[in-house]
Amino acid sequence: MTRITLLTALAAAALLTVPIVVALTFAALVPAVLAPVLGGAADEVAPLPAATRPGPGTAERRAVLVWADAHVGQPYRLGATGPAAWDCSSFTQAAYAQVGVGMPRTAREQHDWLAAGHGTRIPPGSEQAADLVFWDSYLGPATIGHVVLVDDPTRRQSVEAHNTRTGTGYFTYHPNHHRYEIWRPHLTAHAQEDERQGRSLTGHPSSGVR
Repeated sequence: MTRITLLTALAAAALLTVPIVVALTFAALVPAVLAPVLGGAADEVAPLPAATRPGPGTAERRAVLVWADAHVGQPYRLGATGPAAWDCSSFTQAAYAQVGVGMPRTAREQHDWLAAGHGTRIPPGSEQAADLVFWDSYLGPATIGHVVLVDDPTRRQSVEAHNTRTGTGYFTYHPNHHRYEIWRPHLTAHAQEDERQGRSLTGHPSSGVR
């Protein structure tokens, strides 16, 4: 085969290859280009189903934490119910009363009330601001004895009535307890309507809801 003949054959092969490459490229691009026009996508993922029972919405979490912030620095006194002093459960009870959720008085009663159908248990690590964290305390390892509000879940920071020495403030919560549970109270019908209407109280400057 002469040099000219070889070059001619190579040129012919290249001319045959180009349409094939163009066709393959076009076939790959057509779905991506047409999908938005036709109202679909190649790998469209269906949205996750909504929760069957609503937890506190953004406005409600904000309102709970705004109230808690306003009472930071007040003293802790076992059995106190405010307005000048609190224990752990009267603090959470009063905070949730701001959004129409009427919880019982003690930490153990609040836990049992939520578990009886008034709340949703949340896996550790999935908590949100204003969720409630319960653990055993002075009542023994098998009994719920303390409750706190989640303030910033990314740092495991709580806002709570802590003890007589430190009073109310911001602290760190951790799962190193015999009993450790996180609960999200269900909204009342009134609070659900407020959330649907977008009603909210003064903003709270942290953790995405403030």
